[in-house]
Amino acid sequence: MNEYLVEFLPADMRLRGVMMASRRRSTLLVALLAAMTVGVAAHSWNRYRSADVERGVAMQLTTSSGKFDDVVDRLAAEQHELSRYIAAYERLALPVSPRDLFATLTHLMPERMSLASVRIEGTEDKQAADPAKQAAAPAAKPGARREPERWLEVTIRGYAGGNADLYEFERRLAHAAPFERVTVTDNKAVDVPGSRVQEFSISCRVPLTGVRYEGGRDARPAVATAQQGASR
Repeated sequence: MNEYLVEFLPADMRLRGVMMASRRRSTLLVALLAAMTVGVAAHSWNRYRSADVERGVAMQLTTSSGKFDDVVDRLAAEQHELSRYIAAYERLALPVSPRDLFATLTHLMPERMSLASVRIEGTEDKQAADPAKQAAAPAAKPGARREPERWLEVTIRGYAGGNADLYEFERRLAHAAPFERVTVTDNKAVDVPGSRVQEFSISCRVPLTGVRYEGGRDARPAVATAQQGASR
């Protein structure tokens, strides 16, 4: 309303208008004060909760910080014990089972050949096992092949239809892992009823360590590789 027109209003109406305007200002101020109070209270509560969480985490870290060394020592002891178990297992366990080894031999045999006996003996390199002799031995060149410290001596005896079958079997063994140093130690012709066959004896070795250094890589023998190579 225009202020000039207000002057023409009665006094009681002007007083009522002033009181209404004052009440409105008071209501707005109270609402603003309540909103500010609620906002400050909520902010303070959130800060209190976050501070309490941070204090709990700090106290937990302070309490458990003294146990970190114990945890590290325990893990180091477990790792050392596991290394001892693995070393003992590598000394006792075979890289291939005798059953798989025998199956590989029969898989590599030509058709006109039969086995009479297979002898498997464990052998260990005494010089490699002796720390004093091992320290006195000259160091191997990088990339050179290291001789196995332990191996299986395999002696194969049987009968072949001829020298061609025998040397084919020798060739297959020489080119198949994990057989090494394949040598025909005995070969003679014997008469059997109705035919003449070659009685043979082949010796080879299977490394137990299975570590070879060829161009910086280590290859472990696998009977499956021999079977796949023979099948091709």
